[in-house]
Amino acid sequence: MSVSSTNTRSRGRPRLFDEDAVLDELTTLFWRKGYSQTSMADLVDASGVHKSSLYSTFGTKEELFATILQRYLAERMGMFSKLVEQAGPGIDGIHAFLEMLRGDLVSGTGQWGCLLVNSSSELCGTAPGFENFGVAFRKELRERLRALIRQAEPEGTANSSVTDQRTDLFMTFMLGLNLTVRGGADENEIGRVIDAMQATVDTWR
Repeated sequence: MSVSSTNTRSRGRPRLFDEDAVLDELTTLFWRKGYSQTSMADLVDASGVHKSSLYSTFGTKEELFATILQRYLAERMGMFSKLVEQAGPGIDGIHAFLEMLRGDLVSGTGQWGCLLVNSSSELCGTAPGFENFGVAFRKELRERLRALIRQAEPEGTANSSVTDQRTDLFMTFMLGLNLTVRGGADENEIGRVIDAMQATVDTWR
């Protein structure tokens, strides 16, 4: 990451802070507290940047949050694409994906659920500057989960309607699981939910 030296909102002295580092801190803050419970004072405290500098760089709280959601969406989808690739083909690949997901959800920020799922629930899936972000998120997530399901099907046996049904089921599971995690589920509860999905996936052989 590099320290920015230009101001996109106003001309004048260069910024003396790393925009990416600040966005990382503020993403964590919104993720942990939620949009409505995060005040401008919280943003200033977490970033260490004066309110006027935050505004001149990122705009209003709404505009800042839109930037954070767009950035988080790109990073999250990149992560899912890598997990799908690492999981490998076949039903065993779906099981591997679920085990990687289990590890993520019981450690670090994974215990807060998904920022996009949380925000979709809180803000009805839309925000100024990133309208209908919930729809955009579900579309991109579905594409990646469909790729996971599709690579579990033997060559020559693909059935688009079955693939779509399994993808929709898997996506509903993912969204519900994230809300369960955000609701304070412990490792045992998370494990039971993932085990139930593992058992369902076994019926797809």
